[in-house]
Amino acid sequence: MTDSANLESKPMEEAKFSIAIVRDIIQYVAAQGIEINGLYSAASIDPAWLDDPDGQVSGEILKYLWREAVKLTSDRYLGLHIGEAFDLSAIGIVGYVLLNCQTYGQVLEKLSQYTRLFSQGVAIHHTISHGWVHCDCEIIGNVKNYLLEEPQHPIESTFAALFTATQQLTGKSLQAYRVWFQHQSPEDCSEYERIFQTVVEFSQPTNRIFFDVNCLNWSVRSANPNLLSVFEQHAAIMLKKQNQSHLYSQKVMIAIAQNLQGDIPLIDAIARGLKISVRQLQRELQSENTSYQQLLDKTRRELALQQIQNPETSIHDIAFLLGFSEPSAFHRAFKRWTGQTPRNYRTLLEKKSIPSNLFT
Repeated sequence: MTDSANLESKPMEEAKFSIAIVRDIIQYVAAQGIEINGLYSAASIDPAWLDDPDGQVSGEILKYLWREAVKLTSDRYLGLHIGEAFDLSAIGIVGYVLLNCQTYGQVLEKLSQYTRLFSQGVAIHHTISHGWVHCDCEIIGNVKNYLLEEPQHPIESTFAALFTATQQLTGKSLQAYRVWFQHQSPEDCSEYERIFQTVVEFSQPTNRIFFDVNCLNWSVRSANPNLLSVFEQHAAIMLKKQNQSHLYSQKVMIAIAQNLQGDIPLIDAIARGLKISVRQLQRELQSENTSYQQLLDKTRRELALQQIQNPETSIHDIAFLLGFSEPSAFHRAFKRWTGQTPRNYRTLLEKKSIPSNLFT
């Protein structure tokens, strides 16, 4: 197989997003007096997820969440309005890092450094040119990323939130020279001009805010170097853990093993635990050339081979723990896996005469 073929067969990574973003959207919609159960069902969200703001979800969930939120609120400028109501706690540990920076320039540096903790779909960075700061929100294109298809509300929310956060952090309003968006212009731009207080242009080559370089020297009112160090240590650990992600097939097998206690866990339950929709999980597994049923069978096989080595666990109990409806079904599956019945396998194991290829 050639190197190019290897590259083609490797599943593309999917951009993940913080549960904190999900919670922020839902809380805003709820504050408008709107029943939010429709949001949960439309985006396949388990309300229990909101208790874990450091958790992450697939972009597909946010895509459907934004769609339903716009529908329920009838708000064509929902992203702008959520950004306008932004609170730094909405982005978890990153918000606490920013609150303790010394200057606004340091805020932008730390925001760029830790963006991945709340969004793997964008990169936020700034450059200086001829006395102007160019602060860009770049949509990541080398991953599966819903923002490539539906960027408007998330990107508008990000820029409006940056303006709001600037006021919260420094006590000063960010006086932008221009604001650029890559997506197309709406019919009415008056709401953009109200929020950004400057010229807003659409269908531009990037998403960018232009402002005076002197703003980088603004002091952050809540600056605390000691707390900054503490929060940065935590953020660095979270970033390291995030970079050690595994394939979905591995995650699913671990989840099955944890939930296989006499009943076979359904794919719906496993998907909820992984904070991903069933449809998206099936696609991820297909891209890894496997399926939920294959992984269930493989997990049961591995657990069976572990349990059979313990003479104190009866074959009947192993069958029950692995979710087989009756011992005969377990016997058939075990013979398919090893070529031996469970009893013969255990006897051979006790005699230490099982061929090594039975473990492969």
